[in-house]
Amino acid sequence: MNTQITSRQVALGLLTFSLLALVVGIFNSARIVRESAKAKPEISGSNVSALFNKKPHLALLELSGPITMDGGNDNGLFPSESNAVTVRKGLDEAAKDDSVKGVLLRINSPGGTVGMSQELNAAVKRVSKKKPVVVSMGDLAASGGYYTACAADMIVTNPGTLTASIGVIISTVELSDLLNNKLGVHAVTVKSGKFKDLLSPYRKPRPDEINLIQTVINDSYHDFLSTVIEGRTRFIKDTARKAALTAKIKAVADGRVVTGRQALEAGLADKLGDWDLAYTELDRLAKEKFLLKGKERLPLENAQENFHLLEFLGIKPEGLFSSGAQDSAALALKMLPVSMRYTNQPLWILE
Repeated sequence: MNTQITSRQVALGLLTFSLLALVVGIFNSARIVRESAKAKPEISGSNVSALFNKKPHLALLELSGPITMDGGNDNGLFPSESNAVTVRKGLDEAAKDDSVKGVLLRINSPGGTVGMSQELNAAVKRVSKKKPVVVSMGDLAASGGYYTACAADMIVTNPGTLTASIGVIISTVELSDLLNNKLGVHAVTVKSGKFKDLLSPYRKPRPDEINLIQTVINDSYHDFLSTVIEGRTRFIKDTARKAALTAKIKAVADGRVVTGRQALEAGLADKLGDWDLAYTELDRLAKEKFLLKGKERLPLENAQENFHLLEFLGIKPEGLFSSGAQDSAALALKMLPVSMRYTNQPLWILE
């Protein structure tokens, strides 16, 4: 019996597999579109239709959870990215897409790392130079979440939204008493300079280290506050009005949280309302900027969901190589406060 496989048989097998994959993918993409429409009936279409829809429309992006660069689910072959990175990419795509006439950025985040918050703020500014951006605040849009929002053309907040938290925090854990006195563990550190083991958990911090950390916090806070003031006053031409709004913002820029209603009074928001009002305001701004007419609002397309090749075939890539231990470790890590996951670095976050 001849067991050799000819190149023609291999080619035929690959062709058959490709055709089957195409059929499965078509059915799965149709299913995903139907499920997306059921889950979000207020949104016209999904990112599948957006690929082919070059008519004027508005883009929806949703920033949720802690703002960080890492996605926390990197299995090597199919690494995931954080929601913040996905939103930043979506903002840049929206800026380049001429069919997108405006962006509705829905924020439900306590903030996060400084660097990623700055990247989001910069991305919102890039979009705003070309088309309007309206932020709709959900339950929480605090610290780095508000830093992202302040670059928008308009901020709409629910009356009960928690926002502001304009401030910087650095946290660490000092375990020297536990390790030395209770467990008999003594750390040995070799370093190139006296600040190289800054905020080490193995010893108590020195006064000069605390002073150094305070200068880092002060510098980060200055950037935070100046960016918020710039974003909230950039449309005001009158010097007296700009100075008055700056004073109101500084009065609440001490790390406190405020409600949406209080944010409106402090000049941190423009209107009270839900996401539907934000959608209406974005539609108005887009039509004014691009001289578009029509009583119906422009379609709102979800510009965030990304299809993976395996998802096209009905396979979730994050489940291929994960184990129970990996899932448990990831869950345990997510349960920790962000300040404990990102120790010894400045954070713009509410916890």
